Amino acid sequence: MEKVEKLKKKDINSYIEFIKEIFDYDATIENIEKMMRKNIILVIKDNNKVVASATLTEGFEYIKNKKYYKVNYLGVLKDYRREGYATNLFNEIEVLVMKNDIDYLELTSGNQRRTAHYFYKSKNFKIKDTTVFVKIYDK
Repeated sequence: MEKVEKLKKKDINSYIEFIKEIFDYDATIENIEKMMRKNIILVIKDNNKVVASATLTEGFEYIKNKKYYKVNYLGVLKDYRREGYATNLFNEIEVLVMKNDIDYLELTSGNQRRTAHYFYKSKNFKIKDTTVFVKIYDK
């Protein structure tokens, strides 16, 4: 299996195709470049094609004095699922957690993603008793 690495500029177009296939978003090069400056984007490639990825956004809880990573845009292309790619991503995330003195990981997952929930639980994630509210503004 290919190694986990940080997204490089030369792989942005492949990453954009990955985002479109996994999340049905039309990302732009400019937005991905901005994302690269503010986040850690981990990818696994197969023949220079991004097939798995996770994005880490560092946060800080000031009241509790805790550093954390929020895991965003986690996905594996359909043909590569159940092959250990997500596990490899999480193994690399764990390395970064220890290296950067992170206190916890956080991620959000839709209720319908039952298979993903089993995976997260296998990685010792706990379900936080919360409800997410979103208010969207039309522009």
